[in-house]
Amino acid sequence: MKLAAKLVVFIIAAIILDSAVAGYLSVRREVELFDVDMRSDAHLLGDAVGRMVADVWNTNGPDRALELIDEVNSREYAVGMRWVWFDAPPGDPFAPRAPHEQLTALPAQDAVSVVLSDPPGPDRLFTYVVVHTGKHRSEEKRVGGLELSESLAPARDYSRSTIIRTVVATAILVGLSISVVALLGLTWVGQPLRQLTDKAQRVGRGDLSGPLTLRGNDELTQLAQNMNTMCAELARAQEKVRQETEARIAALEQSRHADRLKTVGRLASGVAHELGTPLNVVSGRAALIARGDLSPDEVTDSARIIRGESERMATLIRQLLDFARRRSPKKQPTDLARLAEQTVSLLKPLAQKQNATLELHAATPPVVAPADAGQVQQVLSNILMNALQAMTPGGKVNIDIDRATAARPANGAPTPCARIAVQDEGHGITPEHLPHVFEPFFTTKDVGEGTGLGLSISYGIIQEHGGWIDVSSAPSRGSRFSIYLPLEAAPCPDESSSSTTTRP
Repeated sequence: MKLAAKLVVFIIAAIILDSAVAGYLSVRREVELFDVDMRSDAHLLGDAVGRMVADVWNTNGPDRALELIDEVNSREYAVGMRWVWFDAPPGDPFAPRAPHEQLTALPAQDAVSVVLSDPPGPDRLFTYVVVHTGKHRSEEKRVGGLELSESLAPARDYSRSTIIRTVVATAILVGLSISVVALLGLTWVGQPLRQLTDKAQRVGRGDLSGPLTLRGNDELTQLAQNMNTMCAELARAQEKVRQETEARIAALEQSRHADRLKTVGRLASGVAHELGTPLNVVSGRAALIARGDLSPDEVTDSARIIRGESERMATLIRQLLDFARRRSPKKQPTDLARLAEQTVSLLKPLAQKQNATLELHAATPPVVAPADAGQVQQVLSNILMNALQAMTPGGKVNIDIDRATAARPANGAPTPCARIAVQDEGHGITPEHLPHVFEPFFTTKDVGEGTGLGLSISYGIIQEHGGWIDVSSAPSRGSRFSIYLPLEAAPCPDESSSSTTTRP
């Protein structure tokens, strides 16, 4: 139910309840006053007649007094009157109609009124008035008095008419109140609230245009003005956030590209060494062919060797250029094992220079995850180069690619993931440095050997893929970096059923 309708219903209910209570109290008061008036009139009439009866009784005797009562009764049509003895047993002609237990207050009180049912007709009000008579002739003095009876039909009719008048007046008042409250409530409250609700829904959908205008100077108008101010501030904040986001994305992309170029620089010496051997082979074979001392078969064999070494150099240079080239991130199903093989091949010269071994263990069937191959290769290259730099000559780095069900750190639910784990045999990371390894510009390397951005950028890339990087390490026991990328496929077993080993 709408707020305006609730207010209208509440006010109308309050008016109806107030009118009903007021009407009930009014009817009750009128009925009580009417009853008091009837009892008072009966007491006054009984007292006046009783005095006359007492005088006649004492002067002319009981018979004349009873005749006087009959004369008065014949003239009074609304009130019946007769003489009663209060000690007369039931069935006696002069016994009172009311039970004796209801007349115990007599004769201490001069008058008592009781209501008795009259089955043939409506209830009647009986009023008993004590008449004090003296002794006449030889009769003993008895306590007697007048019994006045009056039908309560006029009281009931009066009550009914009072109720009807009150109900009609209440209905008219309620009807007018409903009309006024509904009109004013829907106009002053309902319509502004509806406009405010529509504005709030548009804001919730991101539409901040169209300022809201309400007439008046009440709280709803002030609320509309505040909403307009809020929308203007939100629009300015959105524009500022958009500009800052674009600048942040540009800076982040620049940092990533710079990190890739730094990696290319580190690979330069290894690539140069890797190109040295095939260049020497090409140069030597070309010299032999140029001297003309080779037989046709030997010339053909030398040409074949020259071609093979040239393709080897071209492949290495192409991999290096692909790694360094900037491009927009694009996620697509990626075979992580093949990507790792390319990365290991690219880092082979550095590993040989360090006299280190890179071993790749990939699960079968191949682990395929939605990812940007170039960005994931950049992450893996950063971690592998850090591993090579952290080891003494002759060490080994294991790269394991499998599926796992893992939970994100803090409060994450278990999720099917692709896992790339890099385990080295380096000097490890101290406990005080371990919580800071992914912080920008944090590094334990000597000045000039690192900027401290590689792992930070790598962590940001994996986060954008919906994954995370977990690290565990201990001094002199090496480090293990585990990259988790969410899978779109159904949950997979935690461990691979089989693996293959590649040695570069």
